[in-house]
Amino acid sequence: MPDTRPVLYIVGGGLAGISAAEVLSRGEGRPRRVVLLEARPRLGGRTSSYRENHDGQMHDTGQHLFMDAYTSTRSLLRTLGTEACLAFLDPLSLYMMDRNEKLSFLELPLHNGRLGLLSGILMFPGLSVLSRLSMLKIGRALPKRESSVDHMDARTFLRNNGQTAEAIEKFWELLIVSATNLPSDQVSASLLVSVLKESLFSAGGPKTLGYNTVPLAELIGNPALEVLTGRGVEVRCQTSVSQFCIRQGRLTGMRVGKDAVTLGPEDHVVVAVPPWSFEALFPSTEMNDPLIQNIVRLSRPSPILSVHLWFKDPVPVPMITGFSESEMHWVFNRDFMMGRAFPAVHPDRQLADFSYSGPLGDFYPGKMLSVVVSGASGCLDANDEELIGRALKTVLRLSPGTPAGNLSFARVIRERFATPIFPPGQGMWRPPAHSFLDNLWIAGDMQDTGLPATMEGAVRSGVQAAVEIERRLERRSGDDRKYLVEKKGMP
Repeated sequence: MPDTRPVLYIVGGGLAGISAAEVLSRGEGRPRRVVLLEARPRLGGRTSSYRENHDGQMHDTGQHLFMDAYTSTRSLLRTLGTEACLAFLDPLSLYMMDRNEKLSFLELPLHNGRLGLLSGILMFPGLSVLSRLSMLKIGRALPKRESSVDHMDARTFLRNNGQTAEAIEKFWELLIVSATNLPSDQVSASLLVSVLKESLFSAGGPKTLGYNTVPLAELIGNPALEVLTGRGVEVRCQTSVSQFCIRQGRLTGMRVGKDAVTLGPEDHVVVAVPPWSFEALFPSTEMNDPLIQNIVRLSRPSPILSVHLWFKDPVPVPMITGFSESEMHWVFNRDFMMGRAFPAVHPDRQLADFSYSGPLGDFYPGKMLSVVVSGASGCLDANDEELIGRALKTVLRLSPGTPAGNLSFARVIRERFATPIFPPGQGMWRPPAHSFLDNLWIAGDMQDTGLPATMEGAVRSGVQAAVEIERRLERRSGDDRKYLVEKKGMP
């Protein structure tokens, strides 16, 4: 017999789509079908990995950092059975280098609440005492409602609340561009406030950073496929959705691959694609709808650039180093982060060379390093040779004793469509979970989660869309039961 159960379609197999499918597929004896449609060959979206011909291993296209405050993301990974593949810094500790080659060590104890933040910032040698004191003011300046500062950019918010130019250039700018993928003068201040409330200035004290110790495909995409198909979700990869059909305020059909799919009266669709893919799904007659126009305003992408470097002999560098006042933002020791150990190499440096407060033992030998640029529109069009040279120069700033000839291979990865741009006023444009159509729901970066386009924001958006669909289905089911009792006398 044909399957007559209502169908819940999810368009997009990134974190938002996976999260929505996970929620909608919970429980036994589900009176509905869940179908996940993904245009790419595998799930995971922009959290992706590839097999590198140079060494035959799986590598992430770009380095992602997690936070222990990412409660929704960690809950999803727990369901997928991969949360243990995250490692978190305890205490939160980072090396930071400024344009004058001053290397400083920031350490924030995690178990002393806000006292840990206070002591860590006051002891940070990378800023003057005046700048450190100004940083402590920002916690008291955070408004209760993030939307109250959505009209201004993050840099203006910092200036208005006593931050010195030194603190902005040497600390806040790097944090903002890394968290939002935009410079501080281009991104909404409300997003900075949200990030700070959930990280440095959370109620329980500063939250720490974490990283994946296995490729992202093994952390998210592959286990998601296994879990969802095990629950009966129909996952169709390499299946694109190209056109919606709309009648009388409802989505009545869509083109899936080469097939035209007709939607039943109880079918629903969750669109979990980036904003620049959203507009193309709708017929021209719907282009003037305010929701579509607002999403079009969010359709400019901000890129991320990653340069993976392989060396013949291990290079001693910290696990994570941030570079302020620099075009290149981060150097990650990928070998150490993935647990690939090499014989110890002692860096050939004198303490007088740097303002240096961390132990030399924090320099770990690694042959595979990754240099990352967030908000990379300014350097994206440079040729590979030039970008590799800049990345190598950045690594040599950390390890000046390394000969340039030690480099054996490099890979440049340009993620031109990494994240949407969320400028001041973005809160007026980002849509809620429910769209202007009765059975169409929105998830992904564009949904108004209050967060930047982060992994946590994507997961929360998928969960929110799924929860609202569940409420709608339960309400309809309750109405049906009430009708049967009142009209037909059935129990």
